[in-house]
Amino acid sequence: MKIDTQSKFNVLIVDDDIDVLSYMAEEFNNHGHHVRLASSGNEAIEILKKENIDSVISDFRMPNGNGLTILNFVNSMKERPIFFFVSAQSDLSSEDCIKLGAHQYFSKPFNFKKLVYEVEKELSKSIKDGAT
Repeated sequence: MKIDTQSKFNVLIVDDDIDVLSYMAEEFNNHGHHVRLASSGNEAIEILKKENIDSVISDFRMPNGNGLTILNFVNSMKERPIFFFVSAQSDLSSEDCIKLGAHQYFSKPFNFKKLVYEVEKELSKSIKDGAT
């Protein structure tokens, strides 16, 4: 199911597993979104400093800056992208991640189409809320 929106979003996907990056990029590209990829937290933060990103989808455990490092950086931004965790292992519960600022937490393995749907839903909602 696709959200009925004409907006295409800038999505940053962060994972140290190249296969997961590839699958997620394909799903978001198939829905017409602009996708940026990073394989570490530090790389993601550099992209966030330079580019306008609408949503960050990040693994939790990665070398060179984990997902929590990215979330903390996102929380410090003036215009914050919507943040989603996707992870097989985390030092925090999904509830803790949400309390820290993530919109949702998806446990691996997860349904890629469901992830795209939820990201589009949250981004469309933020556009609608911002227009009122």
